[in-house]
Amino acid sequence: MRSAMDLHLSHIAPLLALTIAVPSGVLRSQETREIGRTTEKELKVVVNTSFGSLHIARGDPGTVVVMESKKQKTGEFNCDYSVRNRVGYMDLTLGQGESGGEDSQGKKFHFADLKSGDWALKFSDAIPISFDLELGVGKGDLNLSGLQVKDLNLSTGASDVCLAFDEPNQSTIENLNIEAGVSKFEGRNLGNANFRHFKFQGGVGTFKLDFSGETAREVDLDVQVGMGLLTMVIPSGIGARVSYEKNWISRVECPDDFSPNGDSEFVSSNFDNAKGRMLIRIESGVGSVKIRRAE
Repeated sequence: MRSAMDLHLSHIAPLLALTIAVPSGVLRSQETREIGRTTEKELKVVVNTSFGSLHIARGDPGTVVVMESKKQKTGEFNCDYSVRNRVGYMDLTLGQGESGGEDSQGKKFHFADLKSGDWALKFSDAIPISFDLELGVGKGDLNLSGLQVKDLNLSTGASDVCLAFDEPNQSTIENLNIEAGVSKFEGRNLGNANFRHFKFQGGVGTFKLDFSGETAREVDLDVQVGMGLLTMVIPSGIGARVSYEKNWISRVECPDDFSPNGDSEFVSSNFDNAKGRMLIRIESGVGSVKIRRAE
């Protein structure tokens, strides 16, 4: 009888052959790599891109990930994957590549020297996933709808990024952390992310955080903006209390159903009775924060 790792090798072997068949330093457009599921009960994913475009979406439940090159450009893509204690550990880098293969125990897989600046990653929706994503220069279309997101840390550089939860997340995110540098960032239907604590740090740029979706508990939000414009969209059925540091170089605007409570706080009229509530703390430098109700 073959072991689970032997089965895992049978899933990966064709991919290693495909990697060898690709000319050194070249990956043709529309080529793919994939890792089949075996014993994984959870997945931890680290993605680091120095440049280019990254697309993330839901894929086949029987496949851990499908990686597709959408357009050939300069740059190299590396993927290391291993399974330990039924947890899959994936490290993907779009940038400098190096040679690699199995480790001494046959438990690690490495694809190297794959050139592209436009990648699509499709993950299984059958297992909980923790994401640690770092994007440099380029674009990001991160549609996590339908995935079981257990944890999410996202950092963006000089980039244009959209993060979406168009369906309710089946896992609970304890801490959802986003750092946006010199960038344009949009979060869509973030209420569906099912988070308990949300932290956003925006540097220079325009940012939109739309919390439409299902929020049925009290959640904490810490929002920091350096130099830019941040728009927050909150559904009309959600109660909110907004606390902020008052200064002459920044401005916080709230909808008509919010009333001042002292010098540095606004409270919505439905705060005491709403099933879903947001406790929002805002720190703003040279910029403004506009809070709007969803239409």
